[in-house]
Amino acid sequence: MTNARVDTVENYFNKVSTISKVSNTLFWCSVILSFTIFFSGEYLNFNNLLNVLFILITVLYFIFSNWLSLFLLREAQNRRRVHLLSNSLGSKLDDEETNLYYNNPQSPSLYRLGMNVFENSLFTFRVTEKMVIGERIRIIVYLIVWMALMLFRETDLNLVSIVAQTIFTTGILISWIKLEILRHTSEKIFNEFRQLFLTNGSEKNDKIIPIILNLVFRYETTVASMGVHFSSKIFHSINPNVSTEWETVKRNIGL
Repeated sequence: MTNARVDTVENYFNKVSTISKVSNTLFWCSVILSFTIFFSGEYLNFNNLLNVLFILITVLYFIFSNWLSLFLLREAQNRRRVHLLSNSLGSKLDDEETNLYYNNPQSPSLYRLGMNVFENSLFTFRVTEKMVIGERIRIIVYLIVWMALMLFRETDLNLVSIVAQTIFTTGILISWIKLEILRHTSEKIFNEFRQLFLTNGSEKNDKIIPIILNLVFRYETTVASMGVHFSSKIFHSINPNVSTEWETVKRNIGL
């Protein structure tokens, strides 16, 4: 194994990123078209063409978004979960390879599994902490625009309904809420792991194994149920700083 960072599991998430970009593009095209259709009612032929295009893009968005959430993201997360077990327990459950993804010297054991998820929870917390800033801004802007349109008496109610539909029925609000839940939960699990290892140190105490497994299951269940696709751009940008933070955490709690 070289000193270069290797993570073959990331290939699955790269495919997720590509389809996610396509899905987002289709979503915004459908939003723009819905407004264009509203303002082009006087031009019948053009309006009919836009409606056909809107239906086509909406169907494509439905296909790509569900393919992403129901298959691609689940497959990528399953690959990561299987390799987590392989790395933690020293048993090759797949053919994936990683180097410098997990930064823990413990020998294969449930104790190492806990350390790996402890590290994962820190990175998840830091990545979602950055991601949620943009989501909060976007939601606030949407709500301000919607409220402004509602307060302006001359605004056509159909326009208000289009904005409301964009906010409340397209998953934008739910995606933000899921991201907030994942950020909060990963931070909480990280702090619980920190307290657990701070109290017990590097001593392999069998009594803490059930607690470790409980935290591992809570973390993996939350990641799977929220279905959040982490931004690879943010991950790679903060990776050096968070890796340094992780080494500091280990040193401070005697690991």
